[in-house]
Amino acid sequence: MPLRPPSSGVADAPLDPRPVWAGSAAAVIALVAVLTALRLWAAGAVGLAADEAYYWLWAKNLAWGYLDHPPMVAVLIRASIAVFGDTEFGIRWLSVLLGAAASLGVWRLVWRLTDDRAAAIAAAGLVQGTLFLGAGAMLVTPDTPLVLFWTLALLALVEIWRTGRGAWWLAAGLSVGLAFVSKYTAVFLGLGIVLWLLWVPEMRRWFASPWPYAGGALCLAVIAPVIAWNLTHGGASLTKQFGRAVPQAFDPRFVPEFVAGQAALLTPLIGLVVLWGLWVATRRTLAGRTSGETLIAATTLPLVAYLVWYGLFDRVQGNWTACLLPASIAAAVLGGKAWPAIGWMRAVLRASLRWGLVLGAMLGVVVIGHAAFRIVPLAIDPTGQLHGWRAAATAIETAAAARGAATVGTVSYTTTAHLRFYGSRTVPVVQLGERLRYAMEPPPDIDMLRSRSILVAVESRRETEALAALRATFRSVQRAGSVERHWVPRFWRSGYVDTLALFLVAEPLREGFPDIGTQ
Repeated sequence: MPLRPPSSGVADAPLDPRPVWAGSAAAVIALVAVLTALRLWAAGAVGLAADEAYYWLWAKNLAWGYLDHPPMVAVLIRASIAVFGDTEFGIRWLSVLLGAAASLGVWRLVWRLTDDRAAAIAAAGLVQGTLFLGAGAMLVTPDTPLVLFWTLALLALVEIWRTGRGAWWLAAGLSVGLAFVSKYTAVFLGLGIVLWLLWVPEMRRWFASPWPYAGGALCLAVIAPVIAWNLTHGGASLTKQFGRAVPQAFDPRFVPEFVAGQAALLTPLIGLVVLWGLWVATRRTLAGRTSGETLIAATTLPLVAYLVWYGLFDRVQGNWTACLLPASIAAAVLGGKAWPAIGWMRAVLRASLRWGLVLGAMLGVVVIGHAAFRIVPLAIDPTGQLHGWRAAATAIETAAAARGAATVGTVSYTTTAHLRFYGSRTVPVVQLGERLRYAMEPPPDIDMLRSRSILVAVESRRETEALAALRATFRSVQRAGSVERHWVPRFWRSGYVDTLALFLVAEPLREGFPDIGTQ
């Protein structure tokens, strides 16, 4: 006998005011089209980030797992390059389109939560005003498929609540499983679902139905190959990622850094409305145990609480909350339908909702413009990693040939990935350590590494440590010059980024692979 569905979603006052540039479906569609076109251009005009090049290596050697993450990002890139090839645009174009599709997912989520089409349209626009999408959608990372499947899981869960149809549990289980295969952060999504069922009285009835267990079984079937891969590789990525949960030295300064990072990525005005919306959702969850708000709170707050706790001991990367973006925007719109009674607070939040999309979209355009054109010369510029690698790879290969080196060596996966992508791909590039990172590909030619010279390229920040490790591993270590990286010239402007020190090494002191990480 089917379970009786609830009659309606979240009931509130109409959303007021509506965000500028998101007052109608036509306006949102136009905004998404313009921003997507800009991101597609940037996807081909700007060089790869180090992690993107690294994930490209995964895509060329598909496996059920890798040292850092599960395999979905590799599958995404493999599908992407199958269409447009091994280029920056070929790697990224599909990720950009998924960023545009985020508006569709958020629109559907808010509409089913509220029965308010105007609020849903506003949410579809607001999500494009965050730097998570404004700049992040141009790049491809494990968060890209994670956000997709997290959103699909939320949509399935809302349908379970709104329709009472148990078959939606299969869609939810499949989506959670695929989210886990994207990034292990999805365990918090599973936790949130359990909390939702336990906390909301009307949802507890599902414990007596076979459908949630069928969905759970489907989820386990999806993640089983990833677990099996980890078991055959010493726990590899599971140990690496969940090992971060072990507290180190107490250092609370990372908490305000985390908060500031989230404000920047959400953009300040949208961030204020999200914060208010999460407060509204939490208050209603505790007071009324309402299904819609509890779903938002239960799938958002546990991860936020964990990251705040983690920030008491170590740095929290800003992108770790990217999966919360759809629910956060939904919370923002819910909060915009229930403003506070305090006058000044109400005025600030209303203004933030009104102008947040405009400010956020403009900031996204500025960030993309800076990544491409270096609008402002900064002393420390994270976008510098996107530039100068093609010329550097060519210069390093030329230096290797001139010195009779058969292999280019590195001491980090970031340099390895960049040199492999931007090099000729005829000279082997081998990281002299962390071999588990490359378990997915054939092993290097150890005889050649031992019998021929290796030209090792080292980024400036690693030079001192790398030189000591090389001298402890090889009998012969000679400085062989350096190669500079520069910004790609735009409008006759360029600039220095970094220096790669070169060392010619030979005659390993130990048998087997010359691993500089085993000192």
